[in-house]
Amino acid sequence: MNQSLLARAAAPLAIVAGALVILTRVVIMTTTPGDVEGLKTYVLTPTHGINSVASIIAFALLIFAAVAMYDIQAAEARWFGVIALGAAILGTVFMAGDWWYEAFAVPRLAEVAPSAMDGFADSRLLLGGLTSFVLFAIGWILYGIASLRAHVYPSAVSWTIVIGGFLAGVPFGFAYLSGNAILGLAMVAAGTWLAVRARNARDAVAPAPAVN
Repeated sequence: MNQSLLARAAAPLAIVAGALVILTRVVIMTTTPGDVEGLKTYVLTPTHGINSVASIIAFALLIFAAVAMYDIQAAEARWFGVIALGAAILGTVFMAGDWWYEAFAVPRLAEVAPSAMDGFADSRLLLGGLTSFVLFAIGWILYGIASLRAHVYPSAVSWTIVIGGFLAGVPFGFAYLSGNAILGLAMVAAGTWLAVRARNARDAVAPAPAVN
């Protein structure tokens, strides 16, 4: 059966999106200081700027990958898959918005009003951040469950999506960053599986070499 262009793009999209999510999470875990005063300086560095923009791109690509991967299992996932895809898109949009704020608004605050960063936990920003965590987690947990129900992707990949989504909703640095990285790993695994399956399908229909 011929696949749509979107379905054929699923493998590279999943691999690139997953790899970029993993890379940006590793940079955050290895370079971000744990104290507020150190953070005020860190957000003005090129490392933070580049990695934050890369994070926006990573989560944007994650949306495209989710849609493309869903296209492959749409018939099997049925109505639950549609709901799960919509939830995953919504949560990822919120998370990408968080990283836009990190990339552009936070450095400006650190320049002109660094003391404002001391009260982030007491403001509506905390509510907004927690909302993003919750929506992201719910969306990807549902997406993983939809994949499990559809039985198209390997169950290990689907379970990894569920686990990564769950951990990504825990609003503590190491937990949610690890959850993001696990989700990224699941996407790389899914993309690799799709690429191998496509190659095997091409080999199966390739004409046999002529025998002299």
